Amino acid sequence: MVYFLIPAYEEERTIGLLLYKLRKVMEGLRRRYAILVLDDGSGDETSKRVEAYRSVVPVLLFRHAANQGYGPSLDRLVREAVRMSRAPERDVAVTLDGDFSVGPDPVPRMLREIEAGADVVIGSSLAPRSVTEGAPLRSRLYTRLLPLVFRAVRPVPGVRDYASTFRAYRLSLLKRALREFPDGVITAKGRAANAQLLLRVASFSPTVKEVPVTTRYDIRTRPSRLRLRESLVEHWRLGSAASPVEAR
Repeated sequence: MVYFLIPAYEEERTIGLLLYKLRKVMEGLRRRYAILVLDDGSGDETSKRVEAYRSVVPVLLFRHAANQGYGPSLDRLVREAVRMSRAPERDVAVTLDGDFSVGPDPVPRMLREIEAGADVVIGSSLAPRSVTEGAPLRSRLYTRLLPLVFRAVRPVPGVRDYASTFRAYRLSLLKRALREFPDGVITAKGRAANAQLLLRVASFSPTVKEVPVTTRYDIRTRPSRLRLRESLVEHWRLGSAASPVEAR
């Protein structure tokens, strides 16, 4: 089983396109899948767009009554996938954004990498043959500066793109993280939640691979929510505060 984990906040214009593309990508694969979308207190029609696809794709909709942030949304989706899984050694969780800045076309290759022995596969904008179109300056700086931050405070072998939100995890790895970190696998509120999840599972010495992706900022219909300076500081603190489990 493949679980797609999609935190969504006011993504009414793109979430339907993402669900449609996931269906097309998975049609050619002999893998059962479920799409878990968490509407994090959106004030638009994100939930209605998801509900409209329930008859054609295996999607489950979760909601927060009020906006709680990206981190709590991702944490809940990870817990839901682990709870639902009946074969975590074979199952895979794929995290991705609802804004369709990165499409799901690399999913088949990511799953093949997992089947070949990888524990984490990152859809990396820094991998060879990756393409980025229309990226604003602060997004380009964020992607390029973040590896320097983690190289200084907490490098993870095999990782170049720490900013990516498009990752595939062997589900057994996430299940172990929930057991090892009972007080919270993800405690960061914002985009640093992705880096924190990566640091958690990195403590188990996983095999990490990266695959190229195409990132298109011209599809996203809302302004970027990235605060460059705050985000870099948050990641620095996160890496510097690695727990004894993470540092082993």
